[in-house]
Amino acid sequence: MLDQSSRNSSPLLGVLRGEGIGPEVVDAALEVLKGLRDPFGFEVEIEFGGPIGTEAYALGGNDLLPEVEAFCRGIFKRKGSVLAGAGGGRFVYDLRDRFQLFYKLSPILSYPELRGVRRLKGEFSDDVDVLVIRENLGGLYQGKSRETKGGPGAAGVEHTFSSTERQVAAVLKVARSFAESRSGRLAVVIKNSGLPELGALWKRMAKTVAEGNGIECEILDVDYAVYRLMEQADAFDVIVAPNCWGDILSDLAGVFGGSRGLTFGASYSEEGHAVYQTNHGAAHDIAGLGRANPVGQIFSTAMWLGESLGKKKEAASIVESVREAWRQGWRTEDVAEPGCKISSTGEFAEIVVGYLRDRVDREACI
Repeated sequence: MLDQSSRNSSPLLGVLRGEGIGPEVVDAALEVLKGLRDPFGFEVEIEFGGPIGTEAYALGGNDLLPEVEAFCRGIFKRKGSVLAGAGGGRFVYDLRDRFQLFYKLSPILSYPELRGVRRLKGEFSDDVDVLVIRENLGGLYQGKSRETKGGPGAAGVEHTFSSTERQVAAVLKVARSFAESRSGRLAVVIKNSGLPELGALWKRMAKTVAEGNGIECEILDVDYAVYRLMEQADAFDVIVAPNCWGDILSDLAGVFGGSRGLTFGASYSEEGHAVYQTNHGAAHDIAGLGRANPVGQIFSTAMWLGESLGKKKEAASIVESVREAWRQGWRTEDVAEPGCKISSTGEFAEIVVGYLRDRVDREACI
């Protein structure tokens, strides 16, 4: 990933506010980001791009408009990253394809502060910390579909997709690197019986790329991986999977956290181009009501600080300030419990900024 921390000028962040609740949660995340200015002296150059997803399609017949593609290209050329709100249709898939964002990182995390909110009960779900690494450029989501014609009941859709050794090896190298930096445990997820040739490709490349050098490499089918993740999450540390299976596994993050509104991730290219986003949808039904949980977008912004800029301290301060707000009883309605203080989307961001400043003040006195 690209380290922008050595640049003399302020780091550059291109922002696509998205649709539905996207603008609300993105604005909340940017409010928290601005909260770093006083305690850390951190400045960031922010530029805004155009509409994405279904809003873009309504304007120009494409979920990723040419002008938005050009905006992202310009941001990347100037060594910046992109923060994206929710965008429907094929926006994220087309964006990954255009800029060869070949893998995605999606943390699966649980938070003791939200133990009472989670449907999964018990201590086993208190300290979940699993990293899902998803291949972005092959598989079902990047295939080609065409309608087929026939008599009554015979018309349908034909879909073809491909995966190459180069694609699989590239993402496995990333997964191996993360496994080496963590516990050395790597789970490779396939569907051996349903897609035997694809499974064989992943197993062959895993043996070539990921095994050895102290890496404990396990290969298992996606259906068992889902069951085992829900039943024994601590059996996993780093998971790597093809596009569709990685999508399914990373979406489980909301169950462990307590809300889909907490899920987040980022996609990267070989050159270090990066797009940070939530892993949830646009929730049009609550858009504009101040009811959306901004934490997934806030955490994706913290992820940008840590992964692309190397500012681990600032990133950790944001995460801990969110958790302090939870500990003090502040919640958006999706993670509320009896006795909690309910805040709107924007109010929660302001509360987090307050704890962020308090945290830095306390550390300065030590």
